[in-house]
Amino acid sequence: MVNIFFPHKRYSFINESFLHCLPDDIVKRIDENKTVLKLTKNQALFHEGSIPTGVYILKKGKVKKYTTGLNGKEHTFHLVKENEILGHHNVLCNEAYSHSASCLTDCVFYLIPKKIFLLIIENNQNMFNHLLKNMSREFGVFINNSRVLAQHSVRERTALSIIKLEEFFDDEGKIKLSRKDHSSIVGTSIESLVRVLYDFKEEGIIDIKENIIIVNDIEELINITNLI
Repeated sequence: MVNIFFPHKRYSFINESFLHCLPDDIVKRIDENKTVLKLTKNQALFHEGSIPTGVYILKKGKVKKYTTGLNGKEHTFHLVKENEILGHHNVLCNEAYSHSASCLTDCVFYLIPKKIFLLIIENNQNMFNHLLKNMSREFGVFINNSRVLAQHSVRERTALSIIKLEEFFDDEGKIKLSRKDHSSIVGTSIESLVRVLYDFKEEGIIDIKENIIIVNDIEELINITNLI
């Protein structure tokens, strides 16, 4: 459990469930108009620069949202879990996707056509308010994480990433994520990430079994972040 004095919500990947705010009639309308998509691990949901045709509700699995630099290197800036919505930012501003999204695990999505989605939010103020709240919060998280990326060391960023991932995966302190994806979140090379993880293991802060990180000392990780 994260220390109550640690401002984890400023950096957290967790958003309130999109489906939580929907009345029964809207759920029924979504159900009548949805297309079910099943994608496998590492498969792309959409690519940066493509044109949105609708929004996606993630029903099962976990997804990363990322941008790609000129050298092809990815930067993962947000993770998404069950019952959250994707693709709505660019539908609402009527622009091409500003980022890409792909599956961290096997996933199931509901695709809601753009026209239906816009009609629903135009006629449901609670749903619109919920979207606005989540988008505002996600923007604040993005700004805070960008500051950390620019001003903190790799060791500090790695500690923060483990805290965020432990909360996101919510699996008794176990984090299962590839080193490539983890380094993309931290904003460093795989080699640098591995060195820091090895140091944390030697210090007894984490254990590593195959590709799984097990958190032993969340308080020490908080101290290392240099955020309180």
